[in-house]
Amino acid sequence: MLINDPPVEISEKLFMLGTTEYPLYLFKGRDEAAIFEGGVGAMGPLVLEQMDARGIARDLVKQLVVTHAHPDHVMAVPLFREAFPGVTVSASATAAETLSLEKAIGYFCKIDGALTASLTQAGRITEKHHPKPLAKPKIAVDRLIKEGDEISVEGVSFHVLETPGHSDCSLSFHEPQRGILLVGDATSFHMPQYDYWWPDYFAGYEPYLASQRRLAQRNAEVLCLGHNAVVKGSADVKAYFDTALAATEAYHQRIVDETKAGKSVRQIAEQLGAEVYEKTQLLPLDFFQKNCGLLVKQSLKHEGIGPEK
Repeated sequence: MLINDPPVEISEKLFMLGTTEYPLYLFKGRDEAAIFEGGVGAMGPLVLEQMDARGIARDLVKQLVVTHAHPDHVMAVPLFREAFPGVTVSASATAAETLSLEKAIGYFCKIDGALTASLTQAGRITEKHHPKPLAKPKIAVDRLIKEGDEISVEGVSFHVLETPGHSDCSLSFHEPQRGILLVGDATSFHMPQYDYWWPDYFAGYEPYLASQRRLAQRNAEVLCLGHNAVVKGSADVKAYFDTALAATEAYHQRIVDETKAGKSVRQIAEQLGAEVYEKTQLLPLDFFQKNCGLLVKQSLKHEGIGPEK
């Protein structure tokens, strides 16, 4: 079963907030709660609005957990820090370093502005959800987390898993008793409405595959994706991972085959980027083409093929 229309309670104590495109996940105990994901900037005001409507007190939120340091997963963090006094922001050491760099945050703000405009035009948010400018060109992290650590919410422990491939800083979180698995962007960017898979192994093809295989072995009942859906039910979660792995391998092979057929990195990237852009137009065409250029280079690097410009 797919769940993709927040706000909604996915299972006992676990809520999907934000929008379908940019979900955040709140796990709520009796006296405290944690939010996983930092969203785009506009998700800050929207999530607060959703919490208020459901009677979830803001002072319950004691932890905010970042899956990875990409702009669509961190830009609501500053507002959440204001809204949840004393909240602890956790991320990997690599993510924390990125979030401390003025140049990186400057780029993140540019992307966030474009996403805010696109989400407004699409009717997903209104002007009241527009984020205010950051007071400082950095996003502070309070706690560095790594493989083997835990995020504990009133005795319920989410195990920290390092799952690189999409980025070097990607973390996933597994709560074995309830079968909850939060994976950020460690698996393909799946658009269920089109049955379309965009494998986004920007930091490495083999690590990306390895992370997906590892996550698939967790036998989850509830799979919380970084975009577009929650997958619920062990059989559906298994099917999701099987299809995601197959889609990743097929995408990689397509790049290799087209390279051997004489196409350049640029030609392949432009074609792949146009395909993604056709289905999700929240950012400009050249954004997707540049990112697909990274995928082409990662695939060719894995195969030991020198790319032609």
